[in-house]
Amino acid sequence: MKLNIDTIKSLLAIIEESPNYPEWIFSYDIELTGIDAVTVLYHLSLMLEAGLIRGSENVDRGKRYVVIQRLTWEGHAFLSNAQNKTVWERFKAVSRSMGNFSLEVAKSTLAGIATQVAMQAATGMP
Repeated sequence: MKLNIDTIKSLLAIIEESPNYPEWIFSYDIELTGIDAVTVLYHLSLMLEAGLIRGSENVDRGKRYVVIQRLTWEGHAFLSNAQNKTVWERFKAVSRSMGNFSLEVAKSTLAGIATQVAMQAATGMP
């Protein structure tokens, strides 16, 4: 299965906006339009490994699921950068030209673009 950065962005937003905090969120309760449960579970597992969310992977009666406690500091930073329209459009343009890349590269690239946009705004440059 391929990493889909849009899926990660959507999942982070769902977790951040959850009205249940501080209650835990279960992966089988998350629905994304056009994304199946296996893909959601896969991306949540990657997000745990990457340190974007706190939680745990579990198995009950042979079924895997992820229990999500909260976003990490890094998860909030990633989402904040991704929710900036200018940053996200530039990131998507870079990602189209690069093709496939790791989540670490995506996080670094997104942060770098956000820093560029902030510096341009601070100096009044386009």
